Amino acid sequence: MFHHVRRHALAACAASVLALSGCTAGSTPHSTPDSPALERRGTAAATASARSAAPWHDPSEDLADAVVWLSTGRRSGALAQALPAKPAGGTVYVATQCQGEGTLTVDAGRYGATTEHCSDRPDGRLNGAATPTREAATRLKVTASPGVTWAVAVGWDRHAPRPPQ
Repeated sequence: MFHHVRRHALAACAASVLALSGCTAGSTPHSTPDSPALERRGTAAATASARSAAPWHDPSEDLADAVVWLSTGRRSGALAQALPAKPAGGTVYVATQCQGEGTLTVDAGRYGATTEHCSDRPDGRLNGAATPTREAATRLKVTASPGVTWAVAVGWDRHAPRPPQ
C-alpha cells in the first residue's frame, strides 16, 4: 500500500510541476519536448520587449524653450539632487515620465511637489511654478514604487510669465 500511495504522490507532484512550468504533453510548432523551458523564456522575453517597446518620451524634450537644469534619464529607485538657485523671475518647469504600476513622487522644494500615478504604458506630466523673484537653491527629491521606471527634467524659462495651462 505504501508504494502505491507513493507512486500516486510522485505522479501528482510531477503533474503539478509540469503544469506550473507550462509544459504539456503535446508540442507546439515552435517547441520540442526537449526545449519547453527555452520556449517559455523566449515568450517571456518577447513579452518584456513588447512592454519596453512602448513609446518612451524623454521629459527634457518638453523643456524646449527652457534652460535645462537637470535631466535624469530613464531610471528607477529614488534620487536626491541639488537644483541651482533661480537667477531671476520666470518659471521653473518640472517634466516627468513614468512607466510601471505604482506612483512617482517628485518634490522640487519651493517649486512644488506632485505625485503621478503610473501604469504599464509610459505617461508624463509637465508642471510649472512661476515666481517673480530670485530663489535660493533647493533640492529635488524623487521616489518611486518598486517596478516603476521614470525620468525627470527640470528647467527654467525667464520669459515664461506663468505655468502652462
